[in-house]
Amino acid sequence: MMTKFVLFVLLAFMLASCNRDLHLRDVVVTNRLYSPDSSYVALIYYIDNGAMGNSRSMANVLMVGDTLGSLNKGKLPCKDLPHNSCYFPDHWINSKTLQVTLEEISFVKAGLPFDSTAIKVNGIDCKVVPYDNSYERAPLIKHLSFSDDRKKILIVYQYTGDLNISAIKYGDKLPKYGNLVTIPAGNVDPIQYATWHGDDIGLYMKDARMYEPSDYINKGVAYKVDLADIGQTKIPSESVLYADPRIDNLLKEEGVSTKGVITESIWNMRDNKSAFNYEYEYRVAGQRFRSGFRIFRDFKAGAQYKEGDSVEVLYDPKEPLIHTDKISR
Repeated sequence: MMTKFVLFVLLAFMLASCNRDLHLRDVVVTNRLYSPDSSYVALIYYIDNGAMGNSRSMANVLMVGDTLGSLNKGKLPCKDLPHNSCYFPDHWINSKTLQVTLEEISFVKAGLPFDSTAIKVNGIDCKVVPYDNSYERAPLIKHLSFSDDRKKILIVYQYTGDLNISAIKYGDKLPKYGNLVTIPAGNVDPIQYATWHGDDIGLYMKDARMYEPSDYINKGVAYKVDLADIGQTKIPSESVLYADPRIDNLLKEEGVSTKGVITESIWNMRDNKSAFNYEYEYRVAGQRFRSGFRIFRDFKAGAQYKEGDSVEVLYDPKEPLIHTDKISR
């Protein structure tokens, strides 16, 4: 792992590179978006610093005739927020209006509402919308448990490579992003398990002492959240979606049956055993959720399910994200 000093030197070098007087010959352009009348161009680019790595991506809005000059003119700004909080061009609405995006996750982590206030850059009006890459997918429910009083639930979920953790009142809708933790895809994700500790919440990591809570826990969180070492507890089997027996009891008494559809079938080796891993999606009252199960089965026997096959799902009508499938029960 890099020392703080090495990281500081690397960051200082990259910041110095970003602040110097840049020209097109100094950068690697990854995208050019010309206005409908071709008078302006929006550029996305980065600086290749060789062995020191690449700078973060930057963006400018320039008159086409200015592209031979300095790129420091017309730079799209960044906000002072966690994670990636810079404006980036999306598409031209007309020759004088550019739609730009901001990562909504930056505001979630800072405990702030999304700022869609329009900005003006180099004479161009910029309409601001949240950037949305993978969140059109249904959330994949990874783990769920009740608080001691059963009035709240803790949910671990993801969309692609990201991680989200939320605590909500029983009956409330799942937030788009984790209201406790949201870790964007591509960022370091050391959290292996989350659970209730009375009214508090524990996040279990390997070598937890190496991580700063402020890097992972959103600001303004209403709960006390602690980082603990995974070696301090025995987590339930990964193949068991719900370790909380009250979930099973609730679904036995109140569960309503619906059909889920297999969306993914992947084979791998798990604990030196051949395993077929399935994901399915189900819909309830306009809401969509994903989940999964694993079947240990000889590879030569082939998969028992394929994409498009149906599975029976039991869900709680008061809180549809609480569910289980008949296969893994």
